Amino acid sequence: MAINIKYRPLKAFLLAVDTGSFTHAANHLGVTQPSFTALIQDLEEVLGLRLFERTTRSISLTSAGQDFYARVQRPIADLEEAYRSLADLAAVRRGNVALGALPSAALTLLPAATGTLRQAHPALKVRVVEAHNDELVALLRTNQIEFAVAAQAEPASDLTFTPLGEDCFCAVFPAGHPLGEAPGMLHWRDVLRYDLILLSQGSHARQQFDRAVRDEVGAPTTALRYDVTHMGTAAGMVRQGLGVSVLPRLALPELNLSGLLCTPLCDASARRYIGVLHRRDRTLSPAAQALVEQLETAMAHIQQRLLPLPPITADA
Repeated sequence: MAINIKYRPLKAFLLAVDTGSFTHAANHLGVTQPSFTALIQDLEEVLGLRLFERTTRSISLTSAGQDFYARVQRPIADLEEAYRSLADLAAVRRGNVALGALPSAALTLLPAATGTLRQAHPALKVRVVEAHNDELVALLRTNQIEFAVAAQAEPASDLTFTPLGEDCFCAVFPAGHPLGEAPGMLHWRDVLRYDLILLSQGSHARQQFDRAVRDEVGAPTTALRYDVTHMGTAAGMVRQGLGVSVLPRLALPELNLSGLLCTPLCDASARRYIGVLHRRDRTLSPAAQALVEQLETAMAHIQQRLLPLPPITADA
């Protein structure tokens, strides 16, 4: 037999037991006493049992009422806690966000975005995984992260990409280097003439470099002398005169570039879009959406500190 279970009569029953009075319980529930009595009667009618012994001055539980109270008290408390928990998540009062980010995005965007998020929603917890673009896609597809701050990759039917801003790669070289004296604008071909300090295989910067060099017709042979993992290491080695590096423009404001010059490359293949990547079949949690909003704001502010994007020109 199906039973029509309603929350409000159950809550009225529990309040009546806890307060020992229909009058006090009605006040807690915010209804008149006749309406409260009707809720109790409705519950007793559904159950087919009398739950209270009532006099003009007091109420007491029947044996059936005692048994019912023992059975429903905990489930109703758990249900109310579940509702409060979900309401907190919806209002971004608490929650956890696991995201992935390219090292350049993690270096510049994440500190600013999470700092602002912490002020607005101090109970939120954020876990950041720094990884290369291909690794971020794999983490998304296996649900290890909710979204990624990544470079736009090849279109995929299971993923959605929302741009945050355009970026480019820059030649980084010591003051007094011949690249600083070159007339006009720099291209891939210009940096290929010198020993290079590049980010390691697997990084998006390296993939874009390798692709550009591969597509260069008659590109000069370059001597790759150093292969490093961290952008700060590359900048330090450039400062020692060990070669020229190619680093993402987005990361430059957070690197120690003392004594170095940076010039954006003008090739179309030196451009990329940074944005939010997530699974098409998953809706971002309210906490994740709040963080994405802060990332958009952080990108708008950081763009003002970046080197201007050069016009895209062909290599003469």
